[in-house]
Amino acid sequence: MNLIVKLPLKFSLIAIFFVVLMFFLIILLGKNPVIYTSNIIFMGPMLAAFLFLSVKAFRDINPEGLRFWQGFSIGLIYTLIFSIVFALLLWIYASAFDQVYFDEYRTMILEKIKAGKDMLIDQMGEEGYQEYLKSGESSNGRIIGSLAFNNILIGILVTPLISLFMRTSEPQKPKSV
Repeated sequence: MNLIVKLPLKFSLIAIFFVVLMFFLIILLGKNPVIYTSNIIFMGPMLAAFLFLSVKAFRDINPEGLRFWQGFSIGLIYTLIFSIVFALLLWIYASAFDQVYFDEYRTMILEKIKAGKDMLIDQMGEEGYQEYLKSGESSNGRIIGSLAFNNILIGILVTPLISLFMRTSEPQKPKSV
């Protein structure tokens, strides 16, 4: 298997292991894991750390170093694998086990929308606010898709930065005499 695919697959599965571990640890602590895994303050640094490790591993293993396009490709593959497996795990959990956490998440979102009612009505009008309120009553699939999209967005924003800073210079070609 190509190194550009192999390393992001490896590191995304390691990151998923930690997310699953965190998911069930949060359940044991009596908290809502859907709310905590949707928290960008936790997921963002974790995604970025494992993305960095996958790009660094490629740079260290590849004798020719790392080009920007290679780092960018690794980052996108890592992000897509992580987001798809994360969404799949949430879907399996919601389907097979407990939907209470998703109901609590929906309630939290609706409370936030209702708390900012005046500001939202000023910005989008009464009809816009009512549509936005209805969107807060979304299905589990829509919640899971939103969480996966957030992870993809984090990856798309972080990948170019990591690729840019981790790249190595092109090897010097010998001058012909």
